[in-house]
Amino acid sequence: MTAPIARLDMDTRSPESEPSRTDRIDLYEVGSEDLTRYAALIVPAMADQEQLARHRDAIGDYLDAGGVVVFGGHLHRDWLPGAAAFVPLSPPSLRGYRVAEIAQHPIFDGVEADDLTFRRGVAGFFARGHHPVPDGAEVLVRLAGGEPATYVDRVSTGGTILVQASCDLLGYAGSAGGTAQRIPDQLLDWLRAESRVRPADTPRRTAAAAPSRRCSAAGWPRSTAVLRRTTGR
Repeated sequence: MTAPIARLDMDTRSPESEPSRTDRIDLYEVGSEDLTRYAALIVPAMADQEQLARHRDAIGDYLDAGGVVVFGGHLHRDWLPGAAAFVPLSPPSLRGYRVAEIAQHPIFDGVEADDLTFRRGVAGFFARGHHPVPDGAEVLVRLAGGEPATYVDRVSTGGTILVQASCDLLGYAGSAGGTAQRIPDQLLDWLRAESRVRPADTPRRTAAAAPSRRCSAAGWPRSTAVLRRTTGR
């Protein structure tokens, strides 16, 4: 039986707008969850990163057990192994927000660059900056200035980390995103194939997390502007 994929949710009591493709687990109970029951964990952009930092040992143990963690958003706390704080694009511009390069990868198979750049004619939802890439990680998508918008890290832990700047890739389900609508199903298929997690056979570490050193509240971008598509782009 294939292990389920879980999404960390800050309000599991709220109804969902459409049938879920993932299990929902309470972010505030992550310290007591057996994370190795899940093939992958998806962390949304608005997740409480202070809470995640308190349980970074549990997340690290899950990754070292062969799990996969997906984060799409702006990292500003030190909870994700190997990752660094989000760097916003400055100054914001339509040209800068353009997706310029998509690597051959199952997640983005058949996806056109313009369908990532624009969503209902607006640019900036896919990526408004980048996270510095750990040595040895694989860059999947770059912006016009060469900034790595999406990367896969198989070197920082025993598992796999997928980092996407700014957006939740599952959010393309049912959207008016053209070929980008392929992403959610392809992402879930890739996560199942990528995961090597097995039920933990050793107790999880429970030591309190040390104060964050890599990221701080200053890591939040000053601007979260999106730019409308114009003629003569």
